[in-house]
Amino acid sequence: MTRPDRPVRSSLPGVSAQPFPWKQILPLSLTVMVAFGIMLYGFSVFLTDGAAGGEFSTGLLSVAYGGGLVAGGALAYPIGRRADHRGVREIFGLGALLGAGGLLWFSLATEPWHVLASWWFLIGPAGAMTFYEPAFVAVDRWCTKEQRARALAMLTLIGGLAGVIFLPGIERLISLMGWRAAVRALGLLLLLTGGGTAWFFLRQEPPRQQVASVREGYSLGTILRDRRFMLFTAAMVLSSVGAQAVLSHRVARFEEAGFAVAGVALWAAAASALSLPGRSVAPFLAQRFRSTSVQATVMSLMAIASVLMIDGSRDWHLAGHFIIFGLAFGAVLPLRAMVMSQWFSGSGYGRTMGAQWAVASLIGAAGPAVVGVLHDTTGGYRVPMAVTACLLAGAAVLVVTSGRIPKSREVS
Repeated sequence: MTRPDRPVRSSLPGVSAQPFPWKQILPLSLTVMVAFGIMLYGFSVFLTDGAAGGEFSTGLLSVAYGGGLVAGGALAYPIGRRADHRGVREIFGLGALLGAGGLLWFSLATEPWHVLASWWFLIGPAGAMTFYEPAFVAVDRWCTKEQRARALAMLTLIGGLAGVIFLPGIERLISLMGWRAAVRALGLLLLLTGGGTAWFFLRQEPPRQQVASVREGYSLGTILRDRRFMLFTAAMVLSSVGAQAVLSHRVARFEEAGFAVAGVALWAAAASALSLPGRSVAPFLAQRFRSTSVQATVMSLMAIASVLMIDGSRDWHLAGHFIIFGLAFGAVLPLRAMVMSQWFSGSGYGRTMGAQWAVASLIGAAGPAVVGVLHDTTGGYRVPMAVTACLLAGAAVLVVTSGRIPKSREVS
């Protein structure tokens, strides 16, 4: 009897009968959702006055979060390389453990260095191990070329529920338990979800021949000489800076503009819900049309949404930002993976994605910290939000340009 998770040969030429790997992609998607909900979306609530923001400064918390992104970025390449050789089971299991430990330490913090250490040395690395990057590698390993859009849509669609569930959920949990007890409970949830996925659902890696489009011949040096890779990576750097700045400061920005935190958190949750259609449709659009053009369009919408945060004092600023940003951010998430898989799918995909994300996240980590420092020095969010909008617009231009560069012969 053929095992259901092994590839099955079709009797029709050119038709793949390999079953879709539900047993791996679904729990992996749930783990990403929980990790994102707690360590990314949760931070924007932790930053408010009713939570850790009431005890520690905006600048300190922003530097802690940004430093965590730096730590995660520094690990992106070795994590990608490890995923290429050993799969993602150990990565997700260790990430859940580190994240739970970091959240526990953060919940017990009484000094600024406690906050910095918990995010820099534990929570940041945990994010690199449980967010989309290793999950994208898993999709490339487990899925055929024909299944890839479906898997990425499923992964990012479920991941998109993080904001819908966790933004209002964490705000409510903090109001009931206090921020320290709430953070400890969230750490336990992360440990159970990530650990359970790694232990029960990722035990069996696909056979080597099952990995689609295996290309053994190119090295990291070859990729770094590819002009379209370098230009596309520059775009990812700018978009990472801008997106991280928006996601980490938008609740606090609208709170400062006079809106209640609970109301802003509900709008942020609504934006996450609005991202769901884009997550479902974007991978298929990238298969049908030029993927870089689709991505540049949604990045331009993110820039427009950031413009609405410059003033942020009117109801239509609040609504417009979350509606536009939600629709665009949902679509842009799977598009990077689609572009990169179209260009570099294979056994080196993990280290290629890791090299790119290492640069993007290391520089992008400056986004929250720079916005926090600019906020403290200029006395508000107008200047930092204007800078953020310009960065996202520049990223859109670079993405379009990268799509017009011919494929390098070295990676063909």
